[in-house]
Amino acid sequence: MKNKLIIFFLNLGFILSSSKILANNQSIKDKNVIVINAASQKMAGIEITTLKPKVLTALIPAPGEVIPNANSTTKVTTRVAAQVIQPHVQEGQHVKEGEQLVTMSSVDMAQTQGDLLLAAQDWERVKNLGKDAISGKRYSEAQVAYQRAYSTALAYGMTEANIEQLLRTQKPSQAKGEFNLLAPRKGTVFNINFTEGELIEPGRVILQIVDEATVWVDAKLQPDLAGSVKVGDTVRIEMGNDSLTGRVIQVHHQLDETTRTRSIRVEVTNTGDLMHPGQFVNCQIEAGKTAPVLALPTEAIVRTADGDSAVYIEKKQDKFQSTEVTVVETIGSQTVIKGISEGTRVVTKGAFFVHSELNKQGFDANDH
Repeated sequence: MKNKLIIFFLNLGFILSSSKILANNQSIKDKNVIVINAASQKMAGIEITTLKPKVLTALIPAPGEVIPNANSTTKVTTRVAAQVIQPHVQEGQHVKEGEQLVTMSSVDMAQTQGDLLLAAQDWERVKNLGKDAISGKRYSEAQVAYQRAYSTALAYGMTEANIEQLLRTQKPSQAKGEFNLLAPRKGTVFNINFTEGELIEPGRVILQIVDEATVWVDAKLQPDLAGSVKVGDTVRIEMGNDSLTGRVIQVHHQLDETTRTRSIRVEVTNTGDLMHPGQFVNCQIEAGKTAPVLALPTEAIVRTADGDSAVYIEKKQDKFQSTEVTVVETIGSQTVIKGISEGTRVVTKGAFFVHSELNKQGFDANDH
């Protein structure tokens, strides 16, 4: 009887020991596995995608600076020496076409206005007399003198409305030499280069009107990268949380003497007035396509405690396993990986939620 009891307890100990070993093995096997039911998956926004090769657009990152579109920029000058009487705009102000910018006063304009009044009076007398009363030469000379004075006043800065108003007065006292510089287009006032009372010489640029509906971005690239960029390539311009899309319109061949980089000029439709000259931006230049690669949205990649990269694959319905992968490169919002094969079902949205749930169990995603 005693021997039978000894054998019984020995067998019982073996069974308990074996059960413990199996339990430990099962625990080790399930350390990187998490079960999440369908309701929880829906609530967490988990999406699962079958891994397939895809062609990605190769992106070249580059810093850039917004500059005015020269084709939409007008330099405002005066054609005669003139003194600034009163400015009507400030730097950064939006103006409409024809809006007053600066009131000027000029000795040359005063002379022109006086000549115009005299020529207009003479032409009116000649017309009233008619060609029968005077020679054809006299008639033509009066007409040409009037037209010349009229055109000179226009060229110097008077508008047709200003000229007509002056002619209606017929008063020499109104030939004061004052005139207004008007906005030649709608846009924003930039680079004001004068002070009230200053004498401005002919041809000097006193301000610029820039239409910011389209702007240029000069992106700087290393010479070896610039070679793959061509005119017409699409470029995403990033400004914090905002972005706009443009296209390459010019690839400069000469290197910048200071930075030893090549400039890529991008034209951008400035939707929402998000971009302004002088602003620094980040550019993502789409330069060609990759060969088919295995890639996932970058948000599908999680980091383990050891600093490794991992993804969550669907082993069975509602059952997910952490699997280490090797990151090859990141292209835009996609990350090229190695370590899992085509056809694998991978969590592409909600991976962080799955990762957190696994860690709540006291396991880390790199325990295999």
